[in-house]
Amino acid sequence: MQIDQEKIEKAIVNEAVHKFTTDDELYTSIRDGINRRIDKVFSEKVSLVVTESVERIVSEGFERSYHKTDSFGRPVGQPTSISKELETMVGNYWTERVDRNGKKTDSSYSSMSRAEWMMAQICADDFSKEMKQHVVNVAGSLKDHFRGVLH
Repeated sequence: MQIDQEKIEKAIVNEAVHKFTTDDELYTSIRDGINRRIDKVFSEKVSLVVTESVERIVSEGFERSYHKTDSFGRPVGQPTSISKELETMVGNYWTERVDRNGKKTDSSYSSMSRAEWMMAQICADDFSKEMKQHVVNVAGSLKDHFRGVLH
């Protein structure tokens, strides 16, 4: 007796295909599973491609050279880029003169740079916290001392 393996495989495949196509519940389940996998792969790939494209476009946009113009469209100054302009604006922000309240001022009398003002605020807050803690500690030790004297 000789077994024809090819016929057996073909019969199994035909039976499986027949079962998948005639059993609506099984067919729906398989179709939904395949669609979920396709959607997942598609969303991962699309998300990656879109993210890379956006990053590239933004990077190129920040570095692209442009020329400032006046209200008549005539070039003003030298060509620049958005990244250079941002660098200049940030530098100017920290070096501009401010008053004691941190508001921009044109006066050089009793004013300081924004960076100096910010550091002064940070130091003042830190000093204030430390002093409050020392006052609490001193008050506690005075209370302890008075309790000891009263006893």
